[in-house]
Amino acid sequence: MPRQPKFADRRAEKTMLTYEAIASRKTGRLAVVIAILLAGEMLPNQLLAQPAAATQRTEQLTILLEDWQSRDAMSGEDAQGLRPACCGEFIEPPGLDSAVEPDQADTEIDTESPVRQPEPGQFYVDGSVNVQQGYRSVQASDGAHLNQDTNILTLQGDVIFREPGFLITGNGAELDQNSGNNLVDQAAYVTYETQIHGTASNLAYNSETGMLTMDNGEFSRCEPYDPFWVVRARRLQLDNANGVGYASALTLRIKDVPVFYYPYTLQFPISDQRVSGILPPSLSNSRDNGLDIAVPYYFNLAPHYDATVTPRIMTERGAMVSGEFRYLADWSMNTANLALLPNDSTYDAATTDQIGDDTAPVKQRWFAGFEHEGLIGDNWRSYIDFSAVSDFDYFRDLGSQDLNVESRTHLNKEGVLAWQNTNWQAETRVQRIEILDPYVASIDINKPFDRLPELSVSGDFGGYKGLTYGVDASHVRFDRSLDRSLLSTEQINNGALVSGERNTLEPWVSLPIREPGYFIEPTARYRYADWQLDQQAIGTPGNPDRGVGVFSLDSGLIFDRPLQFNGNEATQTLEPRLYYLFSEREDQQFLPTFDTAQLNFNFNQLFRYDRFSGQDRVGDANQISAAVTTRILDNGSLERARFSIGQIFHFEDRTVSLNSPLQQWQILQPLDTDRSALVMEGSFRPSVNWQLFGDLQWDQENDNIDQGSIALRYHGDANHIVNLAYRYREKADVFLQAPPGLDPVISQTDLSAVWPVNDNWRVFGRWNYDHSNSRNLETFAGVEYSNCCAIMRLVARDWVDEYEFFAQDTRQNQGVFFQLTLLGLGDLTGGSLSNLLTNGIPGFKEYGIDD
Repeated sequence: MPRQPKFADRRAEKTMLTYEAIASRKTGRLAVVIAILLAGEMLPNQLLAQPAAATQRTEQLTILLEDWQSRDAMSGEDAQGLRPACCGEFIEPPGLDSAVEPDQADTEIDTESPVRQPEPGQFYVDGSVNVQQGYRSVQASDGAHLNQDTNILTLQGDVIFREPGFLITGNGAELDQNSGNNLVDQAAYVTYETQIHGTASNLAYNSETGMLTMDNGEFSRCEPYDPFWVVRARRLQLDNANGVGYASALTLRIKDVPVFYYPYTLQFPISDQRVSGILPPSLSNSRDNGLDIAVPYYFNLAPHYDATVTPRIMTERGAMVSGEFRYLADWSMNTANLALLPNDSTYDAATTDQIGDDTAPVKQRWFAGFEHEGLIGDNWRSYIDFSAVSDFDYFRDLGSQDLNVESRTHLNKEGVLAWQNTNWQAETRVQRIEILDPYVASIDINKPFDRLPELSVSGDFGGYKGLTYGVDASHVRFDRSLDRSLLSTEQINNGALVSGERNTLEPWVSLPIREPGYFIEPTARYRYADWQLDQQAIGTPGNPDRGVGVFSLDSGLIFDRPLQFNGNEATQTLEPRLYYLFSEREDQQFLPTFDTAQLNFNFNQLFRYDRFSGQDRVGDANQISAAVTTRILDNGSLERARFSIGQIFHFEDRTVSLNSPLQQWQILQPLDTDRSALVMEGSFRPSVNWQLFGDLQWDQENDNIDQGSIALRYHGDANHIVNLAYRYREKADVFLQAPPGLDPVISQTDLSAVWPVNDNWRVFGRWNYDHSNSRNLETFAGVEYSNCCAIMRLVARDWVDEYEFFAQDTRQNQGVFFQLTLLGLGDLTGGSLSNLLTNGIPGFKEYGIDD
């Protein structure tokens, strides 16, 4: 039998009531607010319905608006955290005692009049009532009634429920402590962290099942006075126990205009749990595809695997479908992708082979891909990356809704299994790379070699008094399938069909000495390799080997002194450095080049022990690199300025190059000069917002600039960005001659900017121009409108796909793209524009839900 209530006078006409039923774990629970918070934060982009009258909504929000502060009324710290497009936000009042848990506290009721008990088991309080339970509070303006027999507490008048982080108001409430049912009439709510707020004609919550039901419910993340968007539903049920919700008659209204309506019942997530349903659609328009609409549907099949199927309609090409399947195991993540366009309407067999024609190369277009990443225990790692397409133009024509995927230049087919511990690493790999560049791929001998397989082992050990030593070893089987009919007899005789195995062994030892003010690091290594070749060039050995000793001595000094920079204390350093390299000379031009390439010459190349990557060549060298760097560091160790200059001085001419009987490669670094190009690079940062970068390579032998670049950046904040850059390079690292009429010299400008027009509007754009060939590589320009809860962008783009850089008679790609993002809901369309802007404009930052 429940205990009788205890009364104690506090002050005149003030009463405190402690009652076991009210202090129950069920009493006054505001988990309803948590449910609303989760609903607002996780609700997908399928939206809500049936508008209530604007006057009714305003009345319901009246008490909530007491916590709304305009930007002008906010403190400097709070206003600084607001996005420029926001005119204010809900701010939680101070004073909530978050240290006391409600379940651990007594329930205190403050009243302005004494508690009446006109009959047994019936308790009445007139006037204002305040129920406090730890940090949880419930207020009622017009009194309360407790029926001890039914265990129902009725609150009358304006009702306010508060907990740290959220608030619920209503016009009367009823709390049934036996059944756990709680009902609030004419409810309104807000969660301060996400700024989600809304109303409902009736809000019911069952504390036993966690089920919350709202009739004529709505929510928004916009300013409450004139919300840009509102989501409404005739009936909204939130099952907190299972983390899902159900909405009936769903409507999205933008500026009070309905833009989306779903008449049936829609299921959606209200927690981190995934729920099947429609994902944000994608909408774009381009010359080649026409109107392009894709609507993904997500299938939550099980906690550890799911799938997404995306029907897609392109008015110029037809209907397409793609699917993604993901499987999460205890030790791995696996993703499979398939896409099919069964009948490309642009396909024309009569014109598909004509140069410059945009006809689809095949009628049926498809893509298949699989990715796997695994961690097996503490030492093992696995990785698989496989992809295949129906034709070279697939990504250009169909790509993905990510505007950067369409620039894919190759397809990787690779599998890796690796093991490592403190000192050893071992790896086995199989790999095949498919080139998508139509010009490079048209010459069969440019096809990369497959690794079937590659086995490698590396050891790294520490020794006596800083001595370090180790060994690197590998075994690779190289092969590739070439169309013999496309090869000349001379090419075949010179080894175009060569395949074989290569074994390498490279022991090394080093004794680094590093002290304040100087360092010395001598290193010696022996680079051995042997080959077992099939169908090698006529007149070359089938089982060659090579052994080359390499010695290097790296050394440097570090001086510093104090100075004044922009009127502040700073430190300047002077860092001279010498690097001696000796590598034995051995004739290697009879060896094939399976995986070796020339390294681009730059400042860091002054201090490398080889000018080639890969193991098919070891560059001969007897040289010393001399360089000096000076820096200016402020008191916070931020680098304000840096300048480096250096050069290699050769004691002997070099003879080793990539040339082989099959191919003659362009020499990027002359072999018969006494010195390399003079390399310079630097940066200057006069303030936090401004940065200047530059580099230059000057060939003193021929009084010529080999390459250089300069970039100026202004990053005031996320809304004030200007990037100006120019890049020049005379010698392109290509293994074939450029097509006739195409200049391989790189001479490009790249200009980009983001700038606000006012608090809500900003413009942005990029211009990347190839001066050598008088063509536009990429240009886009757009306008953005944003407010506190939405972003709209319209972008026009003209570009050349990266893998078509060498293609001839190719028309520019052109398209117009639109993006609509509702903060708190996600991208309704055009989300790929975010990637385009982030990658195309250095410093561009996308808005997040909390921005």
